[in-house]
Amino acid sequence: MAQSASAPALARQTAPPVPNAGLGRFVGLLGAVCLVVFLAAFPHVVTSQYYIHLLVVIAIYAILILGLDIVVGYTGQVSLGHAGLFGIGAYAAAVLFLKFKLGLWVGLVAGIGVTAAFGLLLAIPALRVSGPYLAMVTLAFGTIIQIFINEMTDLTNGPLGITLPPARVLDFSLIGMQAPWGAAGRKLEFYYLVCACLLATILVVNRVVRSPFGRAFEALRDSPIACDCMGVSVYRYKVYAFVISAALAGLAGALFAWSERYVAPNSYGFELTVLFLLAVTMGGRKSRSGPLIGAAIIVMMPNILADIGLVRIMAGIIAALAVVVVGLAFLRRQDNRMTLLIPGALCLAFFPATLAMDSVTDFRLTVFGLMILFVVYYLPDGIVGFLREKLPFLRPAHTGATQELAASGEALNRQGGRSGADPLLKVERVLMQFGGLKALNEVDLAVRPGTIHGLIGPNGSGKSTMMNVLTGIYKPTAGGVSLATGTDAVKRLDGRTPSEIALSGVARTFQNVQLFREMTALENVLVGLHHSFQGTLFDAILGTPRRRREEREARARAMAILDFVGLGSLAQVEARNLPYGKQRLLEIGRALALDPVLLLLDEPAAGLTAPDIAELTLIIRKIRDAGITVILIEHHMDVVMGLCDRVSVLDFGHKIAEGGAREVQSDPKVIEAYLGSPVADAAE
Repeated sequence: MAQSASAPALARQTAPPVPNAGLGRFVGLLGAVCLVVFLAAFPHVVTSQYYIHLLVVIAIYAILILGLDIVVGYTGQVSLGHAGLFGIGAYAAAVLFLKFKLGLWVGLVAGIGVTAAFGLLLAIPALRVSGPYLAMVTLAFGTIIQIFINEMTDLTNGPLGITLPPARVLDFSLIGMQAPWGAAGRKLEFYYLVCACLLATILVVNRVVRSPFGRAFEALRDSPIACDCMGVSVYRYKVYAFVISAALAGLAGALFAWSERYVAPNSYGFELTVLFLLAVTMGGRKSRSGPLIGAAIIVMMPNILADIGLVRIMAGIIAALAVVVVGLAFLRRQDNRMTLLIPGALCLAFFPATLAMDSVTDFRLTVFGLMILFVVYYLPDGIVGFLREKLPFLRPAHTGATQELAASGEALNRQGGRSGADPLLKVERVLMQFGGLKALNEVDLAVRPGTIHGLIGPNGSGKSTMMNVLTGIYKPTAGGVSLATGTDAVKRLDGRTPSEIALSGVARTFQNVQLFREMTALENVLVGLHHSFQGTLFDAILGTPRRRREEREARARAMAILDFVGLGSLAQVEARNLPYGKQRLLEIGRALALDPVLLLLDEPAAGLTAPDIAELTLIIRKIRDAGITVILIEHHMDVVMGLCDRVSVLDFGHKIAEGGAREVQSDPKVIEAYLGSPVADAAE
């Protein structure tokens, strides 16, 4: 099944174009232009100060929600502390004016800096936990901040709050001039400042999430273990995401303080936290339009709920739509018609409930909570996600999807100077104990460089445990693991983190495929190439020449790796949409992007068809020929016999045999471990 050198390139040329790639990019650009025109024209079309102020609040909330989406949408963490961060930003600006009479611009800088610092202090301990524990920690943080603001009277003026004067965006009096746009224009200076901050936030967030940082955020959400084993520290990038999000919350808080011209502790309570979370989930994660839609909803919703007549009208419209949707589903015999009954019944019940109420204001949190449950269950990707599903042209193109992709350079960095009898990897008397169970019991291994070393044994023998020990997922109870990093240098691997071990030159695949499912094949390999990027976060935000050069070179190298594993024509296909056999190959390609000296393959042939196994065997041989040492865990004995130079056999955590493939195959202890020993049974 060997491919010719030109076969991958030919496959890539004949592959169908990425659907809607150009159209998706055009829709995004058109949306950005429409947003700029709308924001610029709005105060001249709608002259009411009330509605202009309402749009200012929507824009301020959108800034925070764009940052919150990095945490919730991209890294998959649930934060309930952003109302507290919002309050810190507001009070940072307000206290500077109260104590030092410093104005708007210093307040914005302080809001960003102080809140980012608090975000870092919160993230360092909080992000060591996940799921509901993280939610509880961040919720407690928000509550503590509110109490702190209320009690620190000398600093924050306590429950009385702080009153601010009208914001002076541009003070022309300092240079003895009048504002060239007159008194009417002066009233709009703050409006346009907020709009400029919103547009800048969208640009910054867009650049960050399309950079190596954004790919790292998505990777750690889909598979934290695989992310760590690609040399991308899960904990570190969680902290990065949280600090960026906190900085944007601080910017929004400072703008909000000068917009409302009054800050008080009760303005940043639990209800605001619920609103922010509702905005992210309802608007749609991983988008720039979702936070805008979510912000508009949460700003308008309290105003709507305050008018019972308007609530009843909306409830009637919702009930009518529910009847139509459910009725059409049953008439068309849609597969999901039964699941629509419950939300349809709830929508119908909401209308008579509003008729029986005199006011909905007291039940706002209940309404918000029900909306969150409804969206999470029935619209998991929010309004934007629903629209993208129904209207494919709204789906965004993956970064570079419309660009001509070409492989460049060698797919693999050939490893030299490691031949000989001295082992590349040495495992010495490793013990891995879980309570009273010894999954590995003083196992020794010596893996020679440039070879394929098989590790076999019955289920439960300790093979995957050994793989996890070698890659730092498990810290051995006793014993040592060392890797020869040069002619004489030896590096201890036991006790190091998975990301440190990965960057030392040890890459792996997983028994159960651990791809980043919502990322394309190309983006998966780019995560493996994360170690090759030297650019900082500021390079990503500013789009510097170094950032563009590194991205261009990495994409060319990623295409070379995809060609090597036969996936060049599928570069822009999301990993979750690849056939299972191709997912296995992609996982190997992603591991090769680390430029490893040692590659650990954990049952790569499991579940593959015979042609896929033949292709896999060819690729593993090419990897070995490039000088990369391979440890292969496999149950397909024909693969082991055909590939491995040396084989170690484990059984119940002990090494029972080691030697050449044919030698091990005929070892009585190995036969007994796999098939049982009739002689031993008879003796008993």
